[in-house]
Amino acid sequence: MSNMPKILIADDIQMIRRALKTALLKAGFTGITEAKNGVEVIEHLKQAEFDLIICDWEMPEMSGIETLRYVRQDDRHKDTPFVMVTSVAEAASIRQAVIDGVTDYIVKPVKPDLFIGKIMFILRQMNKFKRRKLDPNEKIIKEWVIS
Repeated sequence: MSNMPKILIADDIQMIRRALKTALLKAGFTGITEAKNGVEVIEHLKQAEFDLIICDWEMPEMSGIETLRYVRQDDRHKDTPFVMVTSVAEAASIRQAVIDGVTDYIVKPVKPDLFIGKIMFILRQMNKFKRRKLDPNEKIIKEWVIS
C-alpha cells in the first residue's frame, strides 16, 4: 500500500498494544507508533502527524478521555480520527466520549476482524486508506481476542 496511514496506539498494558499492533500489521498496516499513556501521546503528536489515534480510556498519568479532550482542542490534530478501545462500557462514559468528539468506541474484548473493519472504514471515510481487495474467505486473525 502506498501512502500508508500513520497510526498511534495508546494503552498502558504492553500486551494490549502488541495485540492491536499485530492485528494492524496482519491487515497490512505498517506505520504504527506506540504510547503507554496520554502524556506520551501528546509527546508523539508534538513530533509527528498521525492519521489515526487508537486509545485506551484507563491509563495512568493521563487518561484516554483527557487525551481525547486534548486532541480535540489542539488545532493541529482536532480532526484526527480518535478510536477509544477500552473495557469502560457504561453508557454514561460512552456518551461522554461521544460528546467530547470520539470517532468510534470499541469495548474490550476486541474481535480482530471487527477492529480491523472499523479501522479500515474510518480511514476510508477520511480518504487516508485505499480499499484493498480481500479474499472473502480470508480471516484477518483466527480465533484471537483481546481481553
